[in-house]
Amino acid sequence: MWPRFLTRSFPMNRHYFLIPKFALTLIGFYPEQEKSWPVRAWSFFNFFILAYGCYAEAAYGILQIPNNIVLALDALCPVASSILSLLKMSSIWYYRDELKFLIQRVRKLTEQQQSDRKLEYKRRCYTLATRLTFFLLCCGFCTSTSYSVRHLLDNMLRRAHGLDWIYETPFKMIFPEPLLRLPLYPLIYALVHWHGYITVACFVGADGFFLGFCLYLSVLLNSLRDDVVDLLAVKSIKTKSTAWKDERIVRKLERLVDRHNEIAVLTERLSGVMVEITLGHFVTSSLIIGSSVVDMLLFSGAGIIVYLVYTCAVVMEVFLYCVGGTFITEACLDLARSTFASQWYYHSVRVQKMTLLMIARSQRVLIVKVPFFSPSLETLTSILRFTGSLIALATSVIR
Repeated sequence: MWPRFLTRSFPMNRHYFLIPKFALTLIGFYPEQEKSWPVRAWSFFNFFILAYGCYAEAAYGILQIPNNIVLALDALCPVASSILSLLKMSSIWYYRDELKFLIQRVRKLTEQQQSDRKLEYKRRCYTLATRLTFFLLCCGFCTSTSYSVRHLLDNMLRRAHGLDWIYETPFKMIFPEPLLRLPLYPLIYALVHWHGYITVACFVGADGFFLGFCLYLSVLLNSLRDDVVDLLAVKSIKTKSTAWKDERIVRKLERLVDRHNEIAVLTERLSGVMVEITLGHFVTSSLIIGSSVVDMLLFSGAGIIVYLVYTCAVVMEVFLYCVGGTFITEACLDLARSTFASQWYYHSVRVQKMTLLMIARSQRVLIVKVPFFSPSLETLTSILRFTGSLIALATSVIR
């Protein structure tokens, strides 16, 4: 049975960025969160833990490359996600004011859409955003937890066979020797385990922001489409148009054009906020997915489960970006098609010119601009195809 917040009956105003808000508030980085001194100290602590974890994992993996390629991959595979999460954390902090403005402005615009059809658009997109980001959160949580579970199971089996406990962290990291001995070892173990959850919170928050904004902007575009079609509808072609009616339609159409322009501006501002995150994600996605699949092929037992869950989480991340880009692209094209299919040609020349201008602008698809990439399901197919080539190359070299 679904939790209530994943159902369509859950209040829509509480659906708004529900999972990203939970994840980023947990580590003190949500843009609308009050920046008190305890919150600032907590966010700095989490940033330090994540940053040191990235260094320790990368150093361990690089040092193990000449000695044991399997151990090296076991460290370098998760560190790629950790470094990307550090980038996301830094970007969210740097653009916190801009993100806060976008969150509040898009919320205000979507709350203005109150017709039955528009409420159905909102319910569908809000619920979809919550469900997808919650699934990503579950995948990330299971991945981080599985690393600790794998380490505990390995040591329990060693103890069952009369061997000594291996004092190392669940994620392969370099630490000074005194920190990996009793009585400090449990504290270091807990901090490393929390490092994994910080990584999860960062990518759930950033990826959830991207998906949420795309879906919420698509709601605004679909609502705009309905308003344009309803405004240009003609009940009877025999009814003569008057100057007063034309002027009223022109004024309403001007407001709709202004709404379309504002949506375009919001999309452009979103591009400026998310460009580093999205570019970094698409550049590293094939490498991360490929290395996790290779690790899954090299390991046995619990290691297979760990990297199977990890692969699902990384693929889900890329999927969120691609499905978000597809939603907003299709909403733009549907606005152009529906406006052209409306009864705009029954109106005055002035109304026709304004309608054609809107059609032309709608055909210039709004996308979150990323250098070299356009988030869409076609891009996801290309990434997976290239990842397959990397996996085949890596397995042939290792064997």
